[in-house]
Amino acid sequence: MANFNWVCPFCGTATTITDSNYTHASVQIGTKQSKFDRCGFAYRAIACPNATCKELYLEVGLHRSGISDGQYRLGEAFQGEFWKLRPESIAKPQPDYIPEEIRKTYREACRIVSLSPKASATLSRRCLQGMIRDFWDVSDRPNLYQEIEAIHDRVDPDTWDAIDAVRTVGNIGAHMEKDVNLIVDVEDNEAELLVGLIETLFADWYVSREKRRERNQAIKKMAKNKKPSAAGAKSEVWDAPAEDVVAEEDSKGE
Repeated sequence: MANFNWVCPFCGTATTITDSNYTHASVQIGTKQSKFDRCGFAYRAIACPNATCKELYLEVGLHRSGISDGQYRLGEAFQGEFWKLRPESIAKPQPDYIPEEIRKTYREACRIVSLSPKASATLSRRCLQGMIRDFWDVSDRPNLYQEIEAIHDRVDPDTWDAIDAVRTVGNIGAHMEKDVNLIVDVEDNEAELLVGLIETLFADWYVSREKRRERNQAIKKMAKNKKPSAAGAKSEVWDAPAEDVVAEEDSKGE
């Protein structure tokens, strides 16, 4: 197996995967009576080499199968018949200083991206509303539309437009059309885009604020350590050479 680059979905560590922490295998399914005809089951497993993580990534799929050059081989996976077992979703680790309820809603949105994109979009909308209320302290508006309007001048235009798009697509998942036969769907990739925006806002708002706080604390600590104490300043006078002190007294007499 050729080595390949990989980012652990559990700890976020970028690493190179080698034979020692990678395995894969496939099994042919004997029955030909199902709608899948000839098929096989395949899995891929990766152990994170990060010593503080050591998590196991595991994915499985139901694939087409056949005989080629006298050997059984698997083809592409059937549409919708591929599963990531560990981790169970595309959620990335988020720091504890983001409120737990917001992180929980984010994880739920990630968990059902493929299973129910509409529901995932609705949860991303809920996650966004929680962030606006918590981070920007907007709590006196009657709905999300007006809460988003309240931060219109506080974020850059591109970000504001994207935030409003989360509201719009989330509404599709939350509210049925007046004509119940009118279907406005949300695709898997669209739900993933909304989740990606939530992750960007986590980084731009919460993570940036925490890094700024830590940097400012470090600067203030450095400045405090550099400031000479009163005792230190006095010792510099009394430790001066005697002839310097005499010369200073003579100059005062003049």
